[in-house]
Amino acid sequence: MTPLAWLVRRLDEAALLGVAERRALLALAPQERLVPARTDIRDGQKAGGAHLIVDGVACRAAMLPDGTRRILALYFPGDLCSTGRGAADPLPGTIEALSPCTVADIPSGTIDSLIRSHPGIERALWWLTLVELGIGQQWLINAGWEAERRIAHLICEVRARSQAPGRDMEECFASGVRQVVIADIAALSTVHVSRVLHALQAARLITLNRGAAAVPQPAPLIAFAGFDPGYLHLPDHAARAKPEPSAGIRRDPVPWAGSNRDLGYASRT
Repeated sequence: MTPLAWLVRRLDEAALLGVAERRALLALAPQERLVPARTDIRDGQKAGGAHLIVDGVACRAAMLPDGTRRILALYFPGDLCSTGRGAADPLPGTIEALSPCTVADIPSGTIDSLIRSHPGIERALWWLTLVELGIGQQWLINAGWEAERRIAHLICEVRARSQAPGRDMEECFASGVRQVVIADIAALSTVHVSRVLHALQAARLITLNRGAAAVPQPAPLIAFAGFDPGYLHLPDHAARAKPEPSAGIRRDPVPWAGSNRDLGYASRT
């Protein structure tokens, strides 16, 4: 499935697109370009419009006054992100490539023409913005959890979202969603994130290979994290694995090799 076809299938989850709207979207032939890693996707482009991630991993990020980066959203192949200031982009921050990305640009004029001819497309784009905000709210809820479960939940999310367009999760971690990215999402230090990842590996919930995470057996990690993919609104999400309370999997914090005090963190940091 092409990223554009995946986007249309994703928008279909909102039940707002008719046959004409689907055809209009699939008829788009946006111009693709390469964006180097750690680069603003909008750099050198006209303001407005939207960008379809064709390959690679990107994020929406904001810089705090002290220079700390906070990642507000992740984008995988088939995801649409906007950098304009129109109806489709009320969100803050800039769009950055976490890995080398192939991006298909959809000019603001094209979007305006689409929504004038097909109001269902405008409503679907607003729905997609609300989904992104809902994912951000889930991250905010997760901030109240212990670090082990917080990161386990994020790994489950990356797994669900990266597998959707046929992309391998381990590749996503290797190319873009690395420890520093997890730290900037979870508001933890990279040292703490590293320790949590190794603890999850010691508990046989994940495996690590040169910084890339894999989940050989998803059910125990899903149960530990209490992960339910419904908030992602992915196509066929109902058929995806959900936590099974009766599975006998404990959701206690993963045992550490040492004490959190060695790192200067409280137990729920």
